[in-house]
Amino acid sequence: MESKQVYIYPYSQEELIKKLLKTIESRIEVLDKKRKKAVIEHEELLTVEETMKLLKCSKQALWNWRKNGILPSYRLGNRVYYKRSEILTKLIKQE
Repeated sequence: MESKQVYIYPYSQEELIKKLLKTIESRIEVLDKKRKKAVIEHEELLTVEETMKLLKCSKQALWNWRKNGILPSYRLGNRVYYKRSEILTKLIKQE
C-alpha cells in the first residue's frame, strides 16, 4: 500500500473561496478563448465551389437558394461568397 503525503494549508473560509473563484475564473477565461477561436473559424468565407462541396449540391441549387433568400451570400467584385456559420445555421433537422 502506497502512502501519499497530504498538505493542509491554514486558509480561512474567505481565503479559500477567493482562491476557488480565482481558479474557476481562469478556467472560464481559457474556455472562452477556445470558444471565440471556434466562432472565428466558422466565420470563414467559402467560395461557390467550396459551398457546393460542403452541401453536396449542384451550382443551380445553390443559385436558386441564393435567389430565393434561403442562403445569404456576399459579393466581392464579381465573386460570390458564403459564410460557413450561416450555412450551418440554415441546416435544419427534418422530422
